[in-house]
Amino acid sequence: DPLLPTMWARHELDYNFLFYSYMGVGTVISFMIFGYVIGLRSERQRVTNRVLSARVDELHLKSVTDGLTGAFTHGYLQEILELEIQHSLTHKAPLSMMIIDIDDFKRINDSHGHLFGDRVIKETAETISANVRSDDILGRYGGDEFVVIMPGADAATALHVAERARAGIAKNGYLATISIGVATLEEPGKETPTEILHRADMNLYQAKHDGKNCVRDFCALPDAPRRRLTDTKE
Repeated sequence: DPLLPTMWARHELDYNFLFYSYMGVGTVISFMIFGYVIGLRSERQRVTNRVLSARVDELHLKSVTDGLTGAFTHGYLQEILELEIQHSLTHKAPLSMMIIDIDDFKRINDSHGHLFGDRVIKETAETISANVRSDDILGRYGGDEFVVIMPGADAATALHVAERARAGIAKNGYLATISIGVATLEEPGKETPTEILHRADMNLYQAKHDGKNCVRDFCALPDAPRRRLTDTKE
């Protein structure tokens, strides 16, 4: 009889209604709890991943920046300079750089102590950073010496920015001034990072020779040292 299955199902549902209701509600609640727990664990994992990612970024930043000034390290500057020279070659864009040295820093250190000397270095880095362009890359090359890599800057722009940085230091009264050597990449692809660093250093030497507290983009001194070509600083 085809009515028998229907009657049986109705009888079964009437007789076990509470049981089936309990099972249905229990299943829904179980799935809800299960979904909540999984979601909670997923959110905790996302938070943990974000924290770990931020920590990795922080450690990387510490590894490539100077602890005193926050400027990039010597080694990282070398990597950046190589990349920027390649970018200049690829996009046919100008590239300049400057080497900055605090004038008579040894005398300042000897007269006022190392803590004051550290303050001068730190405030010099901050003032340079405030006076260069937002795209410029500041690094501490070692001791009281800084390098600024200037993507997209031609010779005139580099000289203008360098003079602005020099004037910013001179008017702040740190008992210190700076001398700056500026160099612009002449032939992308034919000049290495060491060679453009050497030219900037020669121009810095000219600035020192001309009385310090000035900017130079040339060197007319035949006896200028060639230290960048044999630079072994780490």
